Amino acid sequence: MPIEREDVGCWVVRGNAGTGTPTTVTSTSIARTSTPAAPGPVPQEWCLARTYRTRLVEPGDLVVRYLGGQKAPGIVELGRVTHPVQPAEGSDKPEVRYAAVSLRQPVARQVLKDDPVLSGCELIRLGRAANPLHLTPEETLALTAYLAADDLERAAWPARLAENPFTPWTGQD
Repeated sequence: MPIEREDVGCWVVRGNAGTGTPTTVTSTSIARTSTPAAPGPVPQEWCLARTYRTRLVEPGDLVVRYLGGQKAPGIVELGRVTHPVQPAEGSDKPEVRYAAVSLRQPVARQVLKDDPVLSGCELIRLGRAANPLHLTPEETLALTAYLAADDLERAAWPARLAENPFTPWTGQD
């Protein structure tokens, strides 16, 4: 079933550890893609499928990066879309560019599966769906319960969540 912008709390881009930007394995055994100690967002990009959803992605939208694989899949980055979706130079595949921070404590797939709201999200239900996936506003708010307040602040999420009438920011961490 097609989605509309109001159905989206945040976008999800996913891949396997070892694809896209080089990754490393941390002491928590979850792959990360940028320096954990970075004080602010770092520019990132990720390829998307050619679907109607790419037309829904706009600068300012919230985004998370999910890295799968057998070792320790989970959400490893939070960010905000910085540019309209367009093909990378020399390519015809759409690409989302965003600024993101690596989570100090990634959110493991099992945490998502165990949460009563997040267990029904596209990321869990649709094993082979193309990027971008999305979390609903309610699922996005549920995700914030597993994120450190400083990670949310570094990724500039609170201001955006406060602007979204579907997900009032409660200040929870």
